[in-house]
Amino acid sequence: MKERLLADLDARIARHADGDSSGVLEERALALVAELTALGEPDAGSLGRVAALHLCRYQALPAGDGETDRWLAQALYTNLHTVDPRLVPPEARQNFGLTSPRDTGVALIAEYERTGRLDLLERAISLFRQETLENRVDARRDLAAALSRRYERTGQPADLAEATELGRAAPDG
Repeated sequence: MKERLLADLDARIARHADGDSSGVLEERALALVAELTALGEPDAGSLGRVAALHLCRYQALPAGDGETDRWLAQALYTNLHTVDPRLVPPEARQNFGLTSPRDTGVALIAEYERTGRLDLLERAISLFRQETLENRVDARRDLAAALSRRYERTGQPADLAEATELGRAAPDG
């Protein structure tokens, strides 16, 4: 049931991206959201789809008519961003002034330095590690620095070894 509802929302969002906004503007689109909500506590994937639907509706409606949809999209994306910035597409982060995963990781490192809370450092490492999958040099450097900090804190040799390897693999510049 849930998969069918999500697939229907995905199809409507994809048609909007291709220039046909009729699916996101139909009342059935909002009914899908209500059906999804009735299934219980939503997961991040469901919330992301609902946020995307509202952003599409805002984009498709005449100026001034979609403010409720814009507000709902922003609220949902902001909540998702709090959980994990990678759950928010770059366009939505830019539209709503939300930080990138890298910037969030940098802020978490600064907070870790201030408080010493290891959970903040762990979250930053997770964000940087995900960014390295996109083969970004700055993310590899950030990850190496965060792993070095964790090594200093926990003394785990694997962190130092990985940080050293990342440092060797990073191009100069």
